[in-house]
Amino acid sequence: MAKNTLHTQKSATDGPSVNPKFQAGKRPAWTVEELERAILVGDRAALAAGITLVESEAAEDVVKAGTLLEKLLPHAGNSVRLGISGVPGVGKSTFLESYGVHYLESNEKARLAVLAIDPSSSKSHGAILGDKTRMVELGRHERAFIRPTASSGALGGVARATKAAIVLCEAAGYTHVFVETVGVGQSETTVSQMVDAFLFLAMPGTGDELQGIKKGIMEMADLIAINKSEGEHAPAAKRTRVELQRALQLSTRDEFNWTPTITLISALESQGFEELDAAIDQCIRHSRGQGWFDEKRRRQSEYWFEVEVQHALRSVLRRHDGLQAAYDDLRAKVGQSEVGPLQASKLFIEELKCRLDR
Repeated sequence: MAKNTLHTQKSATDGPSVNPKFQAGKRPAWTVEELERAILVGDRAALAAGITLVESEAAEDVVKAGTLLEKLLPHAGNSVRLGISGVPGVGKSTFLESYGVHYLESNEKARLAVLAIDPSSSKSHGAILGDKTRMVELGRHERAFIRPTASSGALGGVARATKAAIVLCEAAGYTHVFVETVGVGQSETTVSQMVDAFLFLAMPGTGDELQGIKKGIMEMADLIAINKSEGEHAPAAKRTRVELQRALQLSTRDEFNWTPTITLISALESQGFEELDAAIDQCIRHSRGQGWFDEKRRRQSEYWFEVEVQHALRSVLRRHDGLQAAYDDLRAKVGQSEVGPLQASKLFIEELKCRLDR
């Protein structure tokens, strides 16, 4: 990625955690003030603890997380945020490992945070953590930070706390944040609401295989990279690029005035990364030049405000015994076809209004 797209806040130095409270085998007990100070100097242990805090649903942690985010927000916003998704089997983790190392070696002052959204366990809702174990080389890099997060069934395969995690990573001095989603099997709309550019990874395939990705992904993808384009796959990769270019002709991006760039890459062979660097740089420059970069972030902030309000309202519902009982009762009646969903929702809103007026 070209250096002139970087907007570094400070040259925070990564390295071993300096948290004096850490003891082997025990989880360090950070105060909000300690987390703030440590994150601002690039302490990766503090950053990990901060992300754990914003992921927590415990009432006490929610309050602390809100305070921490308020303190760090003025130090955030100066990174380039890139969302990454792709078809199953395209090699997202291999790409993140290979391209991440290339990117850091090409930009000496750059720092990269990778937020990899793992599929959740259906029972425990915990992250499988496979991506972190596969990105061994990148994980060892002193200017890289990798954080797997459980999707927990969130829309688009993106954990709700990922937006807050981006703020923390930026405050810690990371110049670029990559958000990897679960995959195209789920809606990817959510990730487009938290990044500056959306990169879709495709791979050589037949026209029939491409039909499934044309409608939705073409409307949100800012960049397309065809992975596994090396060796004997090269001819098929070129044909796939032609097919995708045809598909893009049917997708209009009038507001942004941008046609997604298609590059051929090989994560396994580290090929085509310079062209991808140039494509990302051009996309970000175009976005800034059109005034879309700031406008997009403004709209995203409004979107996440609505998400947080809805989440807070559900939390209030869960904590209020009377409302929760009324909700559960109506839900059961809907399930038994005693009342329709629309009528039940109206009844619940009326119950809510009555309680608010008391």
